[in-house]
Amino acid sequence: MKIILVIALTVFAVPCEADMLVTASKYNRMHERSISFLSINPRRTSWCGAFLAFVAKRSSRQPPANPNMAVSWKRFGKPVFFRSARRGDVVVILSGRRFHVSLFDHFDQRRQYVYLFGGNQSNRVQLSRYRASSVVAVRR
Repeated sequence: MKIILVIALTVFAVPCEADMLVTASKYNRMHERSISFLSINPRRTSWCGAFLAFVAKRSSRQPPANPNMAVSWKRFGKPVFFRSARRGDVVVILSGRRFHVSLFDHFDQRRQYVYLFGGNQSNRVQLSRYRASSVVAVRR
C-alpha cells in the first residue's frame, strides 16, 4: 500500500513596492548624522537616492545604475500614471533645479499635494509633503 502525501502550499505575494515602504519605515525619523550605513557623507552628497538604493536592496530589488543620483530612479521598474500612484511607488520630483526621489504614501484630498516617505527630507528619513505639480515620474 502506497501512501501519497500532498501538501498544499499557499503563497501570498506581497508587492515589492510595499515591501520597500515597510523597509524604509523602519528608519523613520533617523537623522542624517546616523546614516553611516549608506557609506556617503550627507554634508556633501544628497542622500535620498542612496537611501532608496539601500531600501531597494534590503527589499530584494535592483536599484538603477547610479542610484545616488535621484534622476536615475526615472528608469527604475515600470512607469505608472501619476493619478494611479499607489503606496510604495517610487516618485521622482523636481525641486528647483534638483531632483529628489522618495516613496509614495498618499495624495491630499484635492490631489494638490503628495506625501512621500524617504531620506534627506529635512535632513532625516520621514514623511513629507510636496506639490503634486513637482512630480516628474512615478515608477512601480
